[in-house]
Amino acid sequence: AIAVNISDIAAMGGTPYLALISLAFPSSTSTKFIDKLYSGFQTICDSNKIELVGGDTVASPKHLFINVCIVGEAFKDRVFYRTGAKPGDQIFVTGNLGDSAMGLKILREKIKKSGSIKHKNTLVKKHLEPIPRVKESSLLARSKLKITSMIDISDGLTQDLGHLCSKGNLGANLYEDSLPVSEALNNICTQKRHDPINWTLQGGEDYELLFTIKSEDVKKLKRLFLKANTFISHIGEITNSPKKIILTRANGSKIFLKPAMGFNHFK
Repeated sequence: AIAVNISDIAAMGGTPYLALISLAFPSSTSTKFIDKLYSGFQTICDSNKIELVGGDTVASPKHLFINVCIVGEAFKDRVFYRTGAKPGDQIFVTGNLGDSAMGLKILREKIKKSGSIKHKNTLVKKHLEPIPRVKESSLLARSKLKITSMIDISDGLTQDLGHLCSKGNLGANLYEDSLPVSEALNNICTQKRHDPINWTLQGGEDYELLFTIKSEDVKKLKRLFLKANTFISHIGEITNSPKKIILTRANGSKIFLKPAMGFNHFK
């Protein structure tokens, strides 16, 4: 709950510093659960140097509610928005994609027969304990690189890339060979006979940074991230073809991706 809100601050080049949490508990909630919940809140706040300053706690007739508000700050000339990308800008993403969605599938279906325990645990952890990319965002914000747009991937790569393209009436070319697929995702997909590329394109809740940058800054960007523990992938390019996101497969064939691919909260 806290991590995904921190990610929203990071997605704009900001640094979070304050958290407010409002909770509603049904009467059946145990004190032990509440203690563990607050312990988790405090742990992630401490690891991101955030002050947990208050909020509200009330009773709920039936359901548990957790409402989080994170306040952050950014350099006024280095706030990154979803708008701003131009044709020719290069598309980058941090980390691996699709792991969280597969982790959720493992939890829901209780997959036991296929894949290694190590890989399944890696994927489940990615879903249950997302890591907001605050350090990586700060690295970009403090640099002089021309970051033209940015978003965190919560609803899937294709859908969130569509958000970066929609306001400017733009499109994008993606390259299958460049999409970051983890060893863990590959392992489970091989066992289950799934295409891991579909998971990287549609899987949500990865909370990796998806951003665009001017072509002339690509080499500088790669040098900058040699200093970071997180790897980045150069996955494509912004085009002037409105609403057309095209994936070039490893065999050279091209397919059109629907921007609505991914998670829809209101379906």
